[in-house]
Amino acid sequence: MNNNIRPLSPHLQIHKPLLTMVFSITHRISAIIFFASLVLIALWISSFYFQENFFNSISLILNSFIAKILILIWIVCVNHFILNELKHLLWSQVKTMDLKIVYKISYMILSLNFFLTCLVGVVIF
Repeated sequence: MNNNIRPLSPHLQIHKPLLTMVFSITHRISAIIFFASLVLIALWISSFYFQENFFNSISLILNSFIAKILILIWIVCVNHFILNELKHLLWSQVKTMDLKIVYKISYMILSLNFFLTCLVGVVIF
C-alpha cells in the first residue's frame, strides 16, 4: 500500500469546522501571540530606562500606521484570549455546558470582541 496518498490528518477533512473547534484553535493561537508580545512590551517599557534615543525610535515605530494596524490585531487576540478565559471560568461552574448556551456565549464573545476592538481603534486612530 502506498502511504504517500493518504492524508496526514484525515479528521480535518471529515469534520466540518464547528464554532467550538474554531474557538479552541484561535484561543491557542491568540495565547501564543499574547505571550510572545509580552517580550516586546517589556522591551518597550524598559527602553524608557535606557537611552532617550532608543525610546524615541521605538515610539516613532509604534506611532506608524502599520504598527497601529498590528496593535489592533494584537488587541483582537488579547480580547479573544481574555474573553475565552472568562468563558472557561463559566464552564468550570458546569452550569453553562449546554450546547445552545455555549454557542450563545461564543457569539457574545465575538460581538464583545468586535465592540472592544472598535472602541480601542477609535482611540488609537
